[in-house]
Amino acid sequence: MMMMNPKTIVTNLLLLILLQISNFSTIVLSFEPIYRKDYKSEYTVDPDTVTHIIVSNELYGLKKGNVGFVCTHGPKVWRKTKPGQRYSLLRFKHDGRVRFMSTNCHIRSNRGFVNFHIFMQPDLSAHCFPSYICKYSIRKDGVYYKHENKFFPWRQFPRSAKGRSSSKVSLRNILKN
Repeated sequence: MMMMNPKTIVTNLLLLILLQISNFSTIVLSFEPIYRKDYKSEYTVDPDTVTHIIVSNELYGLKKGNVGFVCTHGPKVWRKTKPGQRYSLLRFKHDGRVRFMSTNCHIRSNRGFVNFHIFMQPDLSAHCFPSYICKYSIRKDGVYYKHENKFFPWRQFPRSAKGRSSSKVSLRNILKN
């Protein structure tokens, strides 16, 4: 059997008496929450909150840092951005009628192209709290979505067989014969 130190027993007893005398309630000692907050979900978004999806060109220091992009939401117009410019791709208003909004975007530069899908709903837009501005940044290695740590790398443009040097080879074969 383990014996406790008499000094520890006396100290604990004095602390217990002190707490009872000083009008502390038993709630402090029972680890129950004093203030109750009713949480409906992990993230809450107030009604009539507008979330913006913004793409920013961060191709600084490149000779050809221009980027063109088009998205399926809104007018099908190609937009050209220079380094440092920002464009708003999507505005999502949380009014209770529209549950979600989605769009596909295609971005091109001299580094290649990127296709990505944007899906927006109230729980996902809460990641962009407190400003409710979700940012996609176009970088040298691809497109990066900061709030969900998603990365879309550049893909090279497909090359056709006609574009290669096959015409020169056939011309040489004709001249040799």
